[in-house]
Amino acid sequence: MELLIVNNTSPFVNDIVSMIKDLGMSFKCKLYSEIITDELSSYRAVILSGRRNYNKETNIKNNKIIEYCNRSDIPLLGICYGAEMINLFFGGSLIKMKNTIHGFVKITSINNNIFLPNESSIYVYQSHRYAIFRLSSDLELLCSSSDSKHEVFKHKKRNIFGVQFHPEKSGIEGKHILYNFLELANRCD
Repeated sequence: MELLIVNNTSPFVNDIVSMIKDLGMSFKCKLYSEIITDELSSYRAVILSGRRNYNKETNIKNNKIIEYCNRSDIPLLGICYGAEMINLFFGGSLIKMKNTIHGFVKITSINNNIFLPNESSIYVYQSHRYAIFRLSSDLELLCSSSDSKHEVFKHKKRNIFGVQFHPEKSGIEGKHILYNFLELANRCD
């Protein structure tokens, strides 16, 4: 079985693909509009990319993917927009930021977790206009920053994770985050 990367028209999707190739994982990358929900069972795990512009159809399709992964217990990682959609799906909320964030920010681990098991903080790349305002009660906060309280979270009962930043643009630390998610997905197989 392989990984599915959902391309939500992120300008960074090629960076996700490049990192996953470097990590040696078998994968397919499909545009969100090409996803057939019933075919998700053939994937080991799913990554939801960020997005470039608002599109109602993207939101609808991502909600269906999240619903399927939640119901079928398929490991899921949401990056930036993908994380925001996971939070919204489970009843959380977003807020539009005063200024768009572009650049590196230091995130700090709230508690020991699969992404930062031995480190208290790392620098990651952000590029977003929205931030998670209220984290769903179904989700657990793992890392925060001075720019965004809810940088990394996980579902309390499922292997569903969200990162508000872009690991694919965060160098070796970002690659480590993707590696840890893929390792978790391999153990769930």
